[in-house]
Order: sequence, then structure tokens, then C-alpha cells
Amino acid sequence: MFELHINHKPYEKKAGVACFAPYVSILISPLSGHNKEEIIFDARIDTGADITCIPRSFASKLGPLILGNPITVRGHDGNVHKVWTYRIAVTLLGYPDNQKLKSYRPERGVLLTDSNIGLIGMDIISHCKRIIFDSTLKEFFIEC
Repeated sequence: MFELHINHKPYEKKAGVACFAPYVSILISPLSGHNKEEIIFDARIDTGADITCIPRSFASKLGPLILGNPITVRGHDGNVHKVWTYRIAVTLLGYPDNQKLKSYRPERGVLLTDSNIGLIGMDIISHCKRIIFDSTLKEFFIEC
């Protein structure tokens, strides 16, 4: 079985965010249809997110998506909403070798957000064997 490794990847500070954080490069693609589009962008590893979140601006480039199930979520503002999930493939790229890939099809789907930053949530993180955040060196390691 293939393993994905992200080794000694430095934390990054993206435009519009307050602090350095661990980001991975991901590729999203539709699960069905004739559109074979793939979009690559960076997403933050977020152990506080239950479900992976994808910016709507990136997901819309994939064409019509398969609708998942409605779920109840609590936003950062504390308000509770019922929202739909969408079924897409999320592929993590390795580091420093970005040719090594590990694909996931989150069972509940992903959330689409109006944010410009994607979040890799516990629905994907929980499949990894080991994650180490080194706050002294400001780098991280992932083995999936």
C-alpha cells in the first residue's frame, strides 16, 4: 500500500491570515461527469475542523457537483445552520516530492465555503498514521 509523506514542510503565512500555519497542497476533482478538471491549491491542516472545507470559488470550476447530505454545522460565529455537503475527490500532495499522492473521498462529502482558504478537517486527518507539529522549528510531518 502506498504511503504519503510530508517531511520538514515549513509553516506558511498566507495573505489575509494572522499567523503561520501548516498548509498542504491539494488537488480536487469531480467524482463523475465529463468534466475531468482538476484544481490544485493550498489548504490548512485544521484539527479543529470536523469536515474538510473547500472554497466555493475553486469547487465551482469543477462544474456541477454531486450533492451529498445535509449536515448541521456550528460556524465560528456560534450560529448553527443546516448546510449541504458535496461529493468530490480530495488528493493530498506529498512534500518535498509532490508527485506522491494520497486520495480521499470523504464519506460525508465536503463543505463549500466563501473563504479563500481550504481546510483539511478530521474527516481526512483521522486517516493519517502520524502527524507531528514542531512549533520550535515551525515545520510539520505527516504520514498517511
